[in-house]
Amino acid sequence: MKDDRGELDLTKQIDSLKEKQNKTLDLSLLIDQHKREIWKWKMKESEWIKTENQLEGAKRIVEELAEKNIDLKKEIDRLAEENNNLQIIDSSHKKLNGELQSKIKEVENEMRDLKRDNKYLAEKVENYREILRKAGL
Repeated sequence: MKDDRGELDLTKQIDSLKEKQNKTLDLSLLIDQHKREIWKWKMKESEWIKTENQLEGAKRIVEELAEKNIDLKKEIDRLAEENNNLQIIDSSHKKLNGELQSKIKEVENEMRDLKRDNKYLAEKVENYREILRKAGL
């Protein structure tokens, strides 16, 4: 036979307290587990934010490098054109230099011929003077 004393039954009160304690422990465990999960999600969010920031930084770097690349390509094109112009000028100067060297050779040959002719004429003049001196004139 079961003894039921109502609210004054200590066994009932103990069982009720144990049940409340178990519910409280279960709730505490759930709260702790929930806090751990929140912490994990916050850590993941932190990693995502870090990764997003790194990605944004990398994007900016890529954009800056792309702009620099475009500027350098323009500079290379400009320098290539300048180099081409300088090669044309160099070629023209070489051609003119060759022509001038030919002219110099011609002038040197003419001067050599003129000096030879001058020397020949000076000798002839000297010979005529001798002849004139001997002739008494």
